[in-house]
Amino acid sequence: MKAVEIRQEIVRACRVLSRLRLVEGFGHVSARLEDGTVLMTPRKGLGIVVEDELVHLSASGERLNGGSPPLEAAMHLAVFAARPDVGAISRTHSKYVNVMGISGQPIEVVHGFGAELRGTVPIHRSPYLVTSEDQGLAVVEALKAAHAVVLAGNGCLVVGESVGDSCVKAIFLEESAELQFLARQVGPVQAWEPNAIASRLASDLPNEPVRAWEFYSNTYA
Repeated sequence: MKAVEIRQEIVRACRVLSRLRLVEGFGHVSARLEDGTVLMTPRKGLGIVVEDELVHLSASGERLNGGSPPLEAAMHLAVFAARPDVGAISRTHSKYVNVMGISGQPIEVVHGFGAELRGTVPIHRSPYLVTSEDQGLAVVEALKAAHAVVLAGNGCLVVGESVGDSCVKAIFLEESAELQFLARQVGPVQAWEPNAIASRLASDLPNEPVRAWEFYSNTYA
């Protein structure tokens, strides 16, 4: 995807995440460009970000152009450096993800769309903003090969192959957290076994996130 298309997709993701209330005044979206540099949202509420304000950073964090980078740019850069499979990141503050993080309960795969998360979502226990390289590396250590990590009391970070993919996974993560919380009011949660997750992914993996992004980006952006 060309840089101009990625810019447009980032702004669409900002609108989707805001209108679904996965973020309000805070949060970020970022994407890795073909040359290894990073494009991300500025230090501003996602719902009011426009393309001209997007921040262009080198892989080492040098601002090349655009607005003022968010305080947690170091976290995004650390993840991109450690995970060549990651093309984009959505950083949200959704309600039920926060509930699970605060209670120390890892989010499991409990429904079909949650299978996109591939398994248990780890929790990074530090409550502080991730503003330094060392803190970013600690998040990377918690994330490992997972597709999301809960930042206890501070939302979550969700990775994807593309901006749309990370945005859809952030939506599915919040859905998973809400279902898990509600199910616990009735009884124990039955997490999916790895073979069930693999079967679900094999049945419709290429189409499911694409179809979801098509819906969300056309309905909420």
